Amino acid sequence: MKNKDILLDVIGDTDDKLVPDLTVKKKKSSIFKWTALGGICAAAIIACVSILPKTGDDTIIPSSDKGSDRVMLLAAPAYPEMPPYPDETAYPDWDDYKEVYHAWDEAQKALRNQPEGYQDGFNTFFLNSTQTFLHSSETDNVVYSPLSLYMALGMTAEITDGNSRQQILDVLGQSDIETLRSHSKSIWQANYKDDGMAKCILANSLWTNSNADYKQDTVDTLADTYYSSVYSGDPSSDVYSKMLQDWLNAQTDGLLTDYVSDIKMDPKMILTLASTVNYSGKWNNKFSPKITQQAVFHSVNGDVICDYMNSERDMGYCWGEHFSSVSLQLENNGHMKLILPDEGYSPDDLLNDEQVKRHMLSIGNFPNNKYVTVKMSVPKFDVSSKIDLREGLSSLGITDIFNADNSDFTPLTDSTDNIYISQAEQDTRVIIDEEGCKAASLTVMNYIGAVKPEGHAEFILDRPFIFEIMSDTGLPLFVGIVNNPVQ
Repeated sequence: MKNKDILLDVIGDTDDKLVPDLTVKKKKSSIFKWTALGGICAAAIIACVSILPKTGDDTIIPSSDKGSDRVMLLAAPAYPEMPPYPDETAYPDWDDYKEVYHAWDEAQKALRNQPEGYQDGFNTFFLNSTQTFLHSSETDNVVYSPLSLYMALGMTAEITDGNSRQQILDVLGQSDIETLRSHSKSIWQANYKDDGMAKCILANSLWTNSNADYKQDTVDTLADTYYSSVYSGDPSSDVYSKMLQDWLNAQTDGLLTDYVSDIKMDPKMILTLASTVNYSGKWNNKFSPKITQQAVFHSVNGDVICDYMNSERDMGYCWGEHFSSVSLQLENNGHMKLILPDEGYSPDDLLNDEQVKRHMLSIGNFPNNKYVTVKMSVPKFDVSSKIDLREGLSSLGITDIFNADNSDFTPLTDSTDNIYISQAEQDTRVIIDEEGCKAASLTVMNYIGAVKPEGHAEFILDRPFIFEIMSDTGLPLFVGIVNNPVQ
């Protein structure tokens, strides 16, 4: 699929489309005995171990009558109502258009109207984790979603206790589990957008083992707080694995199919917890394909030729002691911040620069900021990467959940103390072209057991640089380094 086709493709909610014939079942009892833990999933989902339900009535997948292929939808999230963005040309009467636009605008404001301080702690987590997971990327492209990992760790905190939970709360900058729940739900709501023009969807799901049992209140909390769907099935079934793959592909618009195709549920899996971020939008001021030209990009490994989108426009221009920066606005969906190191400095150098850190968290209030006419050349890119999170999380202070002797999963079960994370990784992809930007991320954790310009500026990204995508609320969604736009 061409980049332009990908950027223009917008899908709606997916849960009901993927499993329309599954019946929601409510659990009648709370705690059951469960089978041996285990669980290995391949790249691109968060697999969290849980105690699983024995449910009563099953719903059989229409395509099979095998017992092992029975799958149930135990819970489904109720996404907020979001009217589609109104097309002005579809309303000849101006008053009709104003009424529809007002309904759309009020729905947006209702979601943005979150309690003061709901982002507390996230900025510190963003800076610390970004420096950890983008550090020392001198030759390869790397892209990371702090929001995806935040949600994954939040859900992990729900199924842990004691020092295991406290380590996660400390890294996320949260004082207690109740505060984390409140902040996570507010972050989800404030950044949710799916109105046909722009998209920012945080999707979560739990895929449980029907042969094992869980504590119902813990799973209910995950479904309510994190808008998670909950499924139950046999992990040895190809049908169950295929449903998981379809869910992941649908939630990420197929941007990560190469990773998803390798995902197979391990027969010993206790619970797979999948978390995704799906983002897309069109530039407010699109680039003209007619003036896209090939030019040299000075990669660390040598010069390469790539397509540059060119433009000259009046806009804000920021600078610091060792960098310059501009932001490309997207229609009702935040902006992409581009940060170019000065000659002689690398993106890795900037990640340790306090001035750059302040700029990455700024929303139009960075002190070194002028409104100028910028002559801009931005390389088109399609970058993706896989990050092994285990070493980085350990360096941040999350260690107990990787050790079966130290981990505490009592909120999940009282029946075993042998649960630990065997695999933790994140797969992310970001694409930009003349039309706009599209990005998707999957995180994996496998648990075993009209102002006048003031001047001119030139901004040519012809050497390695940093990019950052921020939502309408100013929350950093994606951050990455482009060392080679044609790699």
